[in-house]
Amino acid sequence: MFDIGIIGAGPAGYTAAIRASQYGLKVVLFEKEFNGGTCLNKGCIPTKAILHSAHLFEEIKQFPKNGITVENPSFDYSLIKQREVKTVEKIRKSLTKLITDYGIRIVEGEAEIKSPTAILSNGEKFECANIIIATGSKPNKFKFNGNYSDDFILTSDDILNLETLPEDITILGSGAIGVEWARILTGFNKKVRVIELAQNLIPLADTEVSERIERIFKRNKIEFYLGTTIDKIENTTVTLTNGVSFETEKVLVAIGRSISLPKTENLTIETEKFVKVDSNFETSQKGIFAIGDVNGVSMLAHSASNQAVQVVEYIKDGTPCSFNKDLVPSVIYGSPEIAWTGKREKDLENIKYKKSVFLMAGLGKAQADDNIEGFIKLLSVDEKIVGAHIVGGEASALLQEILILMNLGATTKDATKIIYAHPTYSEGVLEALEGLEGLSINSPKVKE
Repeated sequence: MFDIGIIGAGPAGYTAAIRASQYGLKVVLFEKEFNGGTCLNKGCIPTKAILHSAHLFEEIKQFPKNGITVENPSFDYSLIKQREVKTVEKIRKSLTKLITDYGIRIVEGEAEIKSPTAILSNGEKFECANIIIATGSKPNKFKFNGNYSDDFILTSDDILNLETLPEDITILGSGAIGVEWARILTGFNKKVRVIELAQNLIPLADTEVSERIERIFKRNKIEFYLGTTIDKIENTTVTLTNGVSFETEKVLVAIGRSISLPKTENLTIETEKFVKVDSNFETSQKGIFAIGDVNGVSMLAHSASNQAVQVVEYIKDGTPCSFNKDLVPSVIYGSPEIAWTGKREKDLENIKYKKSVFLMAGLGKAQADDNIEGFIKLLSVDEKIVGAHIVGGEASALLQEILILMNLGATTKDATKIIYAHPTYSEGVLEALEGLEGLSINSPKVKE
């Protein structure tokens, strides 16, 4: 009898397996494809590897004004892909060793839940006191009006499998996937259009963040169309609902994911779009839990890992889970980075709040790095930070500093007592904190 049977070895599954093993629990982990899940094999890691190459190639354009001469720079996408594949394989190999070193049994194959305490895989039955479903999600397949070849439409999985990049591409959706691929393709001098149904790019972000990214897109000659979507496609001609038509080589659909679920037999696990769970991530079937993308609470790898740790603790000793969506960081990578957490201004319309915006251009480090784009924006209520929104260098790391303050419940006044190293981007956090009281040292004086 295993203490926990875990289906899916992505960030949710392998984190749960390792933490359970650390607590001395006996664990079996099922994976039908690759350890590491979507994040490692088809998402976070491969795209960041390619994005890194695109960023380096784009940086070359800034070399001359920094006194460096490079003649006729070019790129070989096949070599970029080789590096990406090797990076993923290296991490996957290390992860698999880590899992097995903890004495966790890995079963390679499809898993079927036969009862609340039994899983069947490869003809073998595994008795498990508890079961965790961590099977993630997959990109939706879209069918548009019109006539076009099947390979004209790409998912986020498909685009990673291309051997060459299209010279002209249209991206549907401006979330993390859409924006990061727009940055990759633009970095490699490709023609990019972005289509967004909402009234702003990155609709989940604060409006000031969205508007800044729209300005950057315009500067980088990335076309974008807001408040519209694809109406029909004829061969390679795309027509939007606003009447605009254009020719394009490919369409990348960067919206919509559906959950992947294991087979079940004679079990009632409530689902709608996602698996229904309670505050402890337990499904309608006692003893069966669902974490990560499958529950739809927060479809991010780091949210999945956090849920995994909490569920294992709940199984071990009954410690209740506590997951606060307002303390989940969201990051879009590339240059400049985009990161946010907590409340947006429009979420606080009926609440008295304070706002501070500090421009990255006010930082000596940003000026020295020639990386002055962006800002740090903080929102506070009753001297507690309730929202942070950053565009600029090291945004993902800066957001984490702010999240620590938010998690600890620090007051904005207490937070300003921290000594920040100079010159760093972190000083911008201090400036933004002080700005909540109109005391930012390196911001222009507000005219009376």
